Amino acid sequence: MTETFTTPDGLTLSYERRGSGPLLVCHPGGPGGSAAEFRDFAGLDDTFELVLLSPRGSSGSDAADDYRLAAYVADIEALREHLGVEQLDLLGFSHGGIVAIAYAAAFWSRVSRLLLVDTLACWGDEAEGAMQRAIETRRDKPWFEEAQKAIAEEQAGEFSSIEELVANLQRQAPLYFHRWEGNEQTGRELFADFVQSEPLHHFNTVEFPTFDLRGELRTIAAPTLVVVGDDDLIAGPVCADTMLRELPDARLVTIRDAGHFVYVEQPAAFRAALTDFLL
Repeated sequence: MTETFTTPDGLTLSYERRGSGPLLVCHPGGPGGSAAEFRDFAGLDDTFELVLLSPRGSSGSDAADDYRLAAYVADIEALREHLGVEQLDLLGFSHGGIVAIAYAAAFWSRVSRLLLVDTLACWGDEAEGAMQRAIETRRDKPWFEEAQKAIAEEQAGEFSSIEELVANLQRQAPLYFHRWEGNEQTGRELFADFVQSEPLHHFNTVEFPTFDLRGELRTIAAPTLVVVGDDDLIAGPVCADTMLRELPDARLVTIRDAGHFVYVEQPAAFRAALTDFLL
């Protein structure tokens, strides 16, 4: 079931409500990804009532003039108020994890448990080195050259159309999987629902070069689960370890033979990690 709510700056955002059980609010990645990113979310809706947000600028929600991190944080608080709950169990995947960290630091009393999935709190030489090593392990793949070119194109600047952005991201998609063979259709679908290029462009050019949320991590009161695929090239074990060093109350689950989309490649292990933490 799809529902909507209104943000403090007057945007209408949508979310999908699925399943039954304890409430779990989930923020997708991108930025620019929607609730469709969780179309098959490891069967978690068998155990939880999932609230799957489509953030500002994503499919099903309004575009915005403001894609700063603070705006995404305010949207989560507006969603909590709309849901009528005092506290959230909050899951953030990829860029959604960055939003979840910032929200849990700003609204610490509103988060009962925090789940950070294949995400990061800062970027530096160690993370850059880990990413380059992960990319090199894929060099012998037939899709490697096109995927590497696509990353350079994305980082270079704006796209002339949303179709161009989607095509670019789909060329990159194999890099985000431990095993692309067998995941081709799902991998392309994960990037097919982008409807605005500005959220990703803003993050890549304005926030990503300097963002550092390690200080925010130190203030988070909620028990936190950090989940990472052992072969995630963009937010892998190095990024997870950085978060673990700063979080006051956290545990780590590293899932083997999984890239960035850990819940796609290893759904059973992912589901087990979350249910063990939340139930």
